Amino acid sequence: MDPQIKTTALESSKKALDLTYQKNEISKEIYEKLLELHKVRNKDFDEFLAYLTSHKTDPNLEKEKAVVAFSGGVDSTTSIIIANQIFEICAVTVRSKYIMDAETEKNVSKLASVLDVSHEFIDVNLDSIFEDTKSGKYHPCGRCHSTVESEILNYAEKNDISYIIYGDMLSIGYLSIKKLDNKIIRLNILSFLSLAKDESRTILKEFNININQSYGCQLIKKAHKHKSMQKFTIQRILREVRAQVITPEEGLKNILDVVKM
Repeated sequence: MDPQIKTTALESSKKALDLTYQKNEISKEIYEKLLELHKVRNKDFDEFLAYLTSHKTDPNLEKEKAVVAFSGGVDSTTSIIIANQIFEICAVTVRSKYIMDAETEKNVSKLASVLDVSHEFIDVNLDSIFEDTKSGKYHPCGRCHSTVESEILNYAEKNDISYIIYGDMLSIGYLSIKKLDNKIIRLNILSFLSLAKDESRTILKEFNININQSYGCQLIKKAHKHKSMQKFTIQRILREVRAQVITPEEGLKNILDVVKM
């Protein structure tokens, strides 16, 4: 990532954090812990990496709970590793036969065990989204993403959890931390720290975690059977390249995966 882009993004996310605290939307304890992470990240990446691997919290210290939307991919797994510095993590995986096969489900459970966090599956009905995708009526990502977010939000509300964490890397700056209408704080922690995908993979490697996935879930692969839908996915990939959260080389690889589906 270009140093100037990183600096600008970090300055913006710091302002968002400060504003959230000034509005009394987060506690002083959470503010200070997020600020510490932010300050370390603002230095050299190797120093940030060393902080993650060496910094240990008191196991007897009670921490606030946070729900992490956990797909088992690079972004959500890295989000758990980082957020675990501050929160007691409740990893929640939204499950449907259209987006997760038995092997993927098994791998997600195993990874949650390796991360040593509590983990739950939530079943969701995506029948209508699947049918509209199969017929070529809609690209599934927007509606599927909204459905997943709704389930995660409901889980947080039912369990009286005040923080939801996502691994989306495009919600940079002021969008990386914000209060939702129901007073729950949404934190896109990778965006908050302006981390790129290759940096996330480096973090996982330090924690002896290797995740190899092809681009896209089963549902999006079904969508790409319709050539007209491929362009919507490619547009998102290009946004990630422009934001420098993935390299041009990875962007090209992902686009080639899309057109080959």
